Amino acid sequence: MHIIDSGSLNDSEQQLISTVLSSYGFTSNWKAQRGKGGMNNSTFMVEIDEECYVLRQYETHNDQMKIAFEHEVLSALSRSEFELHVPTPVSLPVDKHATFLAVQDRSSGRSKIVTLFHYREGHNPVWNTPEQLRGLGRAAGMLSSVMAHIPISLAPVYPPYYQIQEAYPLCSPEKLLQLCTSPPDTLMACADDLQKLKVVLPDLFNTLRGMELLPHQLVHGDLNASNVLADSQDIICAILDFEFATWDLRVMELAVPMSDLLTMDKEQAWMWEALEGMIQGFRQQVNLKPEELDVIPALILLRSLDVVMHFISRLFEGTDGPEVAVQQIRKLRDRIDWMKGNEERLRKLLI
Repeated sequence: MHIIDSGSLNDSEQQLISTVLSSYGFTSNWKAQRGKGGMNNSTFMVEIDEECYVLRQYETHNDQMKIAFEHEVLSALSRSEFELHVPTPVSLPVDKHATFLAVQDRSSGRSKIVTLFHYREGHNPVWNTPEQLRGLGRAAGMLSSVMAHIPISLAPVYPPYYQIQEAYPLCSPEKLLQLCTSPPDTLMACADDLQKLKVVLPDLFNTLRGMELLPHQLVHGDLNASNVLADSQDIICAILDFEFATWDLRVMELAVPMSDLLTMDKEQAWMWEALEGMIQGFRQQVNLKPEELDVIPALILLRSLDVVMHFISRLFEGTDGPEVAVQQIRKLRDRIDWMKGNEERLRKLLI
């Protein structure tokens, strides 16, 4: 197998791609370039015989059960009536049920999981108009209505969002409150923010009690602009990255993109129109109960809190520098401040 026009890749990346493509049974010449990737994986766009593929290498874990569950969800969705595209893993030639493999990372010496997906045409949307957020809400609702019924035989690996005390052993609720009281040197840049969080976090943790009584189902859990594709008319046509799919609150599928929306640098009038559109788009597809709507403000903050605990854990692991955790801590503080001043108006939208 020969490489064509992949000069932007280093030797280690070229060797990785060559090894993976050989394992998948490809013998033709190929060319590739780095994709956008993300915080948790590296991606490469690969072309073979005018067919395009996406090669993903998981960077933060090598848990095969997580990938197996993700791929079973994708397989079930591909057999369902879901109208939007989802990633389609390529099967290995030795076993049609096998869709990922472990390879040796030459730069670190570690074994990493790699998988190959068929390429989906589209682009990550840029939210220019509130109406686009209605489309995201509708897409989330369409996905939710289908995910409620697809058959999955494997057990999910990730706990529900509200079981946050189980998700991050390195940054448990108790540990986080300790950090708020006595920030380490790496987090001194946001010491004032942590002091403010110390006051409100106990009440936020308390709001999670009783969440297990609300409707549950399989959820994507991370819907945002980076995990959807839009077509040439800016209409959402595909949903990507089901890595964190799990059994969780049904309403979390709406609360997550609502929470992420609050980080956008937009005028308040624009923001409220977008929030209203997103809520309406989702509820056109899913009939939420009053008790589910009631917990959305707490779940919006829970999403941000989960991100904070995730990146503090990565800081302690040495995966990321402190600047990422500092940024997310400030976003959580800002979101809590926003909720204090706007919760009543938000609840009126949710009625």
